[in-house]
Parts: sequence; structure tokens; C-alpha cells
Amino acid sequence: MKDLKKIYAVKVGRQVGLFPTWAECEVQVKGFPGAKFKGFASKKEAEDWLAGKASGAKTSGKRAPRPVSAGASAVRMPMEENSAEAIADEETDFVVYTDGSCLKNPDGPGGWAAVIIDTETGEVRELHEGNPSTTNNRMELSAAIGALSSVREGSTVALYTDSKYMKNAFTRNWIRNWKRNGWKTSQGTDVLNKDLWLRLDELFSSHRVFFRWVKGHAGNTYNERCDLLARSEAMKF
Repeated sequence: MKDLKKIYAVKVGRQVGLFPTWAECEVQVKGFPGAKFKGFASKKEAEDWLAGKASGAKTSGKRAPRPVSAGASAVRMPMEENSAEAIADEETDFVVYTDGSCLKNPDGPGGWAAVIIDTETGEVRELHEGNPSTTNNRMELSAAIGALSSVREGSTVALYTDSKYMKNAFTRNWIRNWKRNGWKTSQGTDVLNKDLWLRLDELFSSHRVFFRWVKGHAGNTYNERCDLLARSEAMKF
């Protein structure tokens, strides 16, 4: 089992330096535009990263090959708690693919799935669950929640999804506006799936997430795998 990160380094934030806990690091980076931070297993690795040296948390262990990204594009994050800087997959802690399915949308049997790749060790994990009565959008959100809940706090994550519903809520500031309006849409109606949005928003505040949109059913290896697992879960009901 891989050791949990012990120290956090902040390169761009309210205060630059090393912090022994995520809580202390979060104070420096949450809500800070363009924040740069990362967790490390040792003080030396953290100091090397701050100094701009090549060595760091990802210099040891087998690294996963860069995931197939046909049709994918990096999406800049305008929300302050998610840095708008471009970042390569290999510079993240985890690359995550998610998908949701509902066989008779809405209120039919559904499932969600996630493939999680640890870029340091090359470990690939799969998560998937089903629901007897749900919607496609709820399964898409549940997949992201399941994946982000499973990685260590403070991780940098590249999140591949074919759900514009989920991506746009963050990249187009829908969720920020919903919160300001008391979880009402611009038309004054209740926001659907509020329970899931609340949990996902909480997770986004605990990680540094970069969206990559990928076209569904277009031959992307991991997206297709998620689709298969999600549909398999739905078919159990």
C-alpha cells in the first residue's frame, strides 16, 4: 500500500512554503487564483519541487503510460478553487475517467463507473456501482464523486468525462451561481440533483481538478471501459 503524503508545498498562494497538514495548506491555496501546490512523501522532495528541480514525488516508481485521449481536450477552470493553468496528465497525481448510464432514462436502472490511474505507481483501479431507479445525470455525477472520494485529499486530478452537464457546471460557473441564488436556477426553479452537487463541490474544494472532455463512444480506451462497467451495473436490475 502506498504511503500517504506527509507534507505539502505551496509554490503560489497566500503564503509560499511547506506545510505539514492539508488543513494548513488549504488555507493558503483555497480561493487563491492560480494557486500551485502539491503533496509529497518527504521534505526533500517538497523542497526540490519548490526550487524547481526535476526530482520530486514522481521520480520513483513505475509511471502509467499517458492515457489515450482521442477526442479529448483540456478545459480551463475559471473557478478560483480550481487553477486555470494548463497541466499535463503526467504532472497530476491521478488521471480519472468516469461515466454514467441509465437504461431507461429517467427513473430506470442505472450504473456508474470510474477508472483511476495513479501516475506515480502505474496502479489502475476500477470502481462501479448500480442503482435500480435513477437518471443518467445522477450516475454521471455519482461516478465523479466515487472517484474523487477514493483518492487522497489534496490530490491533483485530471478528470476525463463525456458529460457536458457536469463539466459545464464548473467551467461555466453554473454551480457558483446556483449557490449564490440559494440553489435556484436562473429561471427560479430548484436545481436538480442538489444532494450530489453539494458533495461534488465539497470534493472539488479538497482537490485540484482539471477537466478533460472526451467524446463518448469514440474509441477512447478508458471511456469505453467505464461505459461497459456502468452499463453492466445497470443491467443487474
